[in-house]
Formats: sequence, C-alpha cells, structure tokens
Amino acid sequence: MQSSPIPPDGNALHRFVIGRDGEGHWIARDEEGQTGGVFADRNSAVRFAAMESGHRAGAIRFAPASVRLSLFN
Repeated sequence: MQSSPIPPDGNALHRFVIGRDGEGHWIARDEEGQTGGVFADRNSAVRFAAMESGHRAGAIRFAPASVRLSLFN
C-alpha cells in the first residue's frame, strides 16, 4: 500500500495581495509581510503568489486600483 502525502496545514501557507506600487510596478506580497516581490507584469505576480500559496483557492486577492502597495509596509 502506497502512502499519500499529508496535505500542508492551511495556516502555514501564505495569503497574498497583488496590486501596483506608486511607480506602476506590480507587487505581490503575503499578508504577514514575510515574502513578496516586484514584477514586470500582473501575470508574473499572480504566478508567484499562486506558487507560494500552494495554488490554494482564496489565497490571492487584488488591491483596489486606488490603493498603492509597497513591499515594506
């Protein structure tokens, strides 16, 4: 009998917010401020966040266009 991997604890995975900074760059950062990055385009930011969150449904949200993100706040 083959064992199946234990799914990771949902609380251990990152939840991300994606939006733009004041200069128009795409930002993806986790809600705890532990990981993130600056990206050339929206698709790259989404791809990063999806991989880092284990492709979990509901783990990515988008900031309103009026909100400017930063990696550091």
